[in-house]
Amino acid sequence: MRGFEQLVIGALLLVPAVLIAIPVHEMGHAVAAYFLGDRSVRYFGYFKPEPRRFLEPVGVITVAVALVGWGRRVPIQPNRISTTGQKVLYELGGPAANLAVALALGLILQVLRRVGMPYSFDPGAGLLLAAVFVIVFLNLSLFAFNLLPIPGLDGWNIIEAIFKSRNARFFFNVSVRRREIWAGCAIALVVFQFLLGINLLSVVMTPFYEPASLISLGECDGYRIPGLVGLFPCLR
Repeated sequence: MRGFEQLVIGALLLVPAVLIAIPVHEMGHAVAAYFLGDRSVRYFGYFKPEPRRFLEPVGVITVAVALVGWGRRVPIQPNRISTTGQKVLYELGGPAANLAVALALGLILQVLRRVGMPYSFDPGAGLLLAAVFVIVFLNLSLFAFNLLPIPGLDGWNIIEAIFKSRNARFFFNVSVRRREIWAGCAIALVVFQFLLGINLLSVVMTPFYEPASLISLGECDGYRIPGLVGLFPCLR
């Protein structure tokens, strides 16, 4: 198969992965909220697998650019999820859901590969397995990325839930400067990658991504669209 065809197929394989991984993440938050006492998430339909409800345009575009992303946050009732423990468990619900899906599908892929059914970009069963692999990969990606301590992501929200009462002003200042912080992170990625040759995204995500990939896939394995530069851990 020619390089351009592989590039197109590699990009198209991200579509079903996005339609599964991002809703899974946000539904994980909804399920956590429900069991923590907020029944409104079920009433407003956040248990229904409707991708449009969960997809956020910038988060989807980021998947195409950097193979990481996020969805539209599930609204909750603060009076129902108010303690530090409840807030932490709620934030962990999304990454936990992504990890669970990656584990389930990853174990199936491990079995199929052991019986001689590898995935590939060529038409046939191998392409179907490649699609499943990309779904596993993007779930691992969202699991690891959303645990990073960046304002707006689950990792930062966990830190905020634990420490906000001790330094409310600091967290308020961070919240109002969220766009500047994200812009700084994007600039840092570009500078480190193209001027210093350091894959910064790989460095910060590896502590979460690598062990999850080893458990799910039996190896540390990443994904790149054929022909494009990869900004991700575990790339072969």
